Amino acid sequence: MGYDYCFVCGDKNPHGLHIKFQQDGDSVWAEFHCEERHIGWPNVQHGGITSSILDEASAYVPLNMGLVTVTAELNISFKSPIRVGETVRVEAHPTKTTKRLLLVEASLVSDKGEVKATSKAKMLVLSKEKQEQMGIEAAQ
Repeated sequence: MGYDYCFVCGDKNPHGLHIKFQQDGDSVWAEFHCEERHIGWPNVQHGGITSSILDEASAYVPLNMGLVTVTAELNISFKSPIRVGETVRVEAHPTKTTKRLLLVEASLVSDKGEVKATSKAKMLVLSKEKQEQMGIEAAQ
């Protein structure tokens, strides 16, 4: 199983979110519509879904830069609930790049402009050797 089965973006995962990220320079964005199957509390999107979306957006930034990374750290601030029926836009962009680390900030914003959640991620750049050790193939 490859990237097609990714929980957030994979086309072939029957339980996935099926989010399609768009590239805008070094930044990425996508839209997501919260459905009842995404809830934690009644009518409120589960925080794990919110976290997964922010993490995936953060991972797409280095991927589009030609880097293979894993999330080393993800700090999330939940600002306001995402409710069933709401559509949010996720955006992510790099803030700092070193040889071994890429810092990425992401946000989820409602179609009315309300910030729902933000994150700061540390994406660890994997060497070819480390990719092989982890059994990770570079994205094609």
